[in-house]
Amino acid sequence: MPKNIYTEKSKDFVVSTADVAFLHNGQLAFTGNTSLNTSIAVSMEDAEITGGKGSKTLYKYKYGRKVAPSIEMAEWKLSYIAANLGTPIVEGLKDVYSVAECVTLVKGVGILKKVPVGKVFIEKTDGSTAEVTPTGSTILVGSEDGTINATYQYNTNVKRVTIDAEASPMIGELILTADRHNNQKGKIGELQIDIPSFQLSGTFDITLESGGSATTKLDGDALAVPGLTCSDGFVYGYITEIPSEESAVKVSEIAATPAVVNLAPNDTKEISVIGIKGGLYSNVGIAASECTITSDDPAVATVADGVITGVAVGNTLVNIDYGGIKDVVKVVVA
Repeated sequence: MPKNIYTEKSKDFVVSTADVAFLHNGQLAFTGNTSLNTSIAVSMEDAEITGGKGSKTLYKYKYGRKVAPSIEMAEWKLSYIAANLGTPIVEGLKDVYSVAECVTLVKGVGILKKVPVGKVFIEKTDGSTAEVTPTGSTILVGSEDGTINATYQYNTNVKRVTIDAEASPMIGELILTADRHNNQKGKIGELQIDIPSFQLSGTFDITLESGGSATTKLDGDALAVPGLTCSDGFVYGYITEIPSEESAVKVSEIAATPAVVNLAPNDTKEISVIGIKGGLYSNVGIAASECTITSDDPAVATVADGVITGVAVGNTLVNIDYGGIKDVVKVVVA
């Protein structure tokens, strides 16, 4: 029996990387939509029971399932670091450094961009260094014109996290969402992975490179928690497919094939339904289950699940209705 080749060859794919959300104590800690890669490794340990001649493997006992999510973000966010460290982001005044600021001297007088706190360390063009005491943001270095590099501290409002020796990484809910696509229909929805209790590893690198931006890695382990229902037991997470209403096939007309079906009594023939979008869009296959298919005269031919069955000699029409868009197939039973 011929099949609907369009529907048979339709395939779904999860494409690109996932967007990320992390909730701590029921509050949104951060989101991220510039992930370079997102992955979840699921592993199990096993123990072998061996016995008999040759110490054959009689059974393998599987235990110790582990779920380890890993995310690498391209963008810089202090919240990523704070979550890994388990310390809050603090805002307030702090002394920070201006390093090797280029200052132009006019008759030995230079104006700094900020007002220093304490002394100013200067580096002259000949490589020698010295300390000067500023007056406000003004420094005096000799009496000649020229340029120097100045390094000094100044006080300003900042955000900062502390690399605490004892704090533990945050534990919270991790949500990953990625797009689902179909090779016939385009985007058809989302894939969402929900880890209710995700403990960050607390291990990360900050690598500043000349050839690219610094990335932040967020990895760790899922912790088992009671499931949503009693039957779930303890769970590490949930994988959910979310359909997109916008992804439904929008067609201007349908074409049922073959247009004319010739049968003998008790013979069968499956029909295929193709959706026509028009314009630059390609045709798409429509499953029989998505249509309402009826026979005008069931005494001549019946139809079920897209399969027409001849009953008695005669002619009739099989009607196909896809959301109000209709086509007919002429059936001849002889």
